[in-house]
Amino acid sequence: MNAVIASSIIAGFILLNAIIIRIFHKRQDSMEDYAVGGRSFPWYLSLFGFIGSWYVGSMYTGWFGDSANIGLFAQYVAVYSLGTMITMFILVRPVWVWGKLHNLQTNADLVALRYNSKKFGLFIAITTFLFWSPWLIVEIKTLGYLFSAATYGAVPFNVGMIVVSLFVIVYSWLGGARATVIGDLVQGLFFTFVGSATMIFLINKAYGGIGEMFTALAEKAPQLLVINEQVGYGGWSSAIIAGSIGGMMMPGMFIRLYMTKGVKESKKAVLFVPLIGSAFTILALWLGMGGRLLNGFPQDAQSGAFWIADQYGGPVAVGLMGIFALAASMSTISAATMTAAVMIGRNFLGLFKISEGNIFKYSRWLTLGVGIVATLVATMEISRLVPLILFVYDCIAQVSVPILLGLYWRRANVYGAFVGTAVGMATVIFRDLLPWLTAWAGDWSAGMVGLFYNLILFVVISLATKKQSHVDQLFDELASYRDDAVEEVQVEALNLAK
Repeated sequence: MNAVIASSIIAGFILLNAIIIRIFHKRQDSMEDYAVGGRSFPWYLSLFGFIGSWYVGSMYTGWFGDSANIGLFAQYVAVYSLGTMITMFILVRPVWVWGKLHNLQTNADLVALRYNSKKFGLFIAITTFLFWSPWLIVEIKTLGYLFSAATYGAVPFNVGMIVVSLFVIVYSWLGGARATVIGDLVQGLFFTFVGSATMIFLINKAYGGIGEMFTALAEKAPQLLVINEQVGYGGWSSAIIAGSIGGMMMPGMFIRLYMTKGVKESKKAVLFVPLIGSAFTILALWLGMGGRLLNGFPQDAQSGAFWIADQYGGPVAVGLMGIFALAASMSTISAATMTAAVMIGRNFLGLFKISEGNIFKYSRWLTLGVGIVATLVATMEISRLVPLILFVYDCIAQVSVPILLGLYWRRANVYGAFVGTAVGMATVIFRDLLPWLTAWAGDWSAGMVGLFYNLILFVVISLATKKQSHVDQLFDELASYRDDAVEEVQVEALNLAK
């Protein structure tokens, strides 16, 4: 009976998603409609689009487990979520304006425009795609954990994972950006607001309250409240910095920046994303942090959230926990599959003489193909989450140097950008093969050392070589663009229609 109750709650949530996405479905007639929703979304849809792309279902499995096992270090995810606000504000205006004026749809489009180099754009497309893909695999795998736990083992791991993954992939394939963002709105409302309330309820039931839990940890497991010597404060700081800037370099975040109907709308969304996200993230991680204090807490802490929900809230709480993890995973999977398909369509197929209409058609089918391949890969065994994600962040954070500085520094050129980024990424990738590259930095990560090399090479080479001739025109476009221009045009069009 418990399995039936929990499964029914999850099935009802999936059905609700299907109905709402179908109601708000609109036909896509162009690549711009499919990839970025015609740049028409208001701030609140953009808000949940960002949340859906950023906050992941593995928060309730992998990160929850690491919070129980290694304590404070796992909380870095909530800290760097606030750091992303600064990075997002730096990005939002130039990215949106150049996106609107030049029909940009991916991070590689932006790089190719800024540095006037399709080859460098292709390099960024390939590397960020490869470094982002683990997120998609991890999120699909999370679906298996949640279905196995939420149905009390009645639904096999891979069966639940494949069924729900295909549901998300299909609605992304059919509905494009609009379907993913409408889905993000529904899913985000659940795993932020309802999820936070449920976490508070379970913390009180399991530990007697947040204060009581930390008091018990201080007495019985004080090692969970400090950064252990093996990680070090350099490692802690590295994770936060890499997350703050590296997370915003994920390809899916750029598509979200392009989706809004104006710069002002984007800035409204940017303000609320980290604040809302950090609240429910820290509550979920605190629930897990005290897990080892509870008698019977599972050895595999990745299933601990569902165990606590069952022990202290019954099958209804298990069903709700399943919804929260499912909602976060669905949002990330839909964003990742569609973004990957758009990147392949525009930045790989776009190198050949293929019409925009055919690129649009192929990109839609690629959404389906990417999702199916990722689902098959997710059936394989995956090791602990945190080391994998830290490696991904360290690599993808290298892209932040040419993008962030390129948005504001006219002297930045393609030579410095390519050499710096390549050396930064190589430092991370070959850190074990060539330990002398990073050994001098103590417990600071290879990603931070790579950023150091990256920045120096980028600046020195850019200063030592010529400024690219097209740059002044791009910056003049930014200087002359009025942020309220789009909104005024929309109001004027509405008045004429009346």
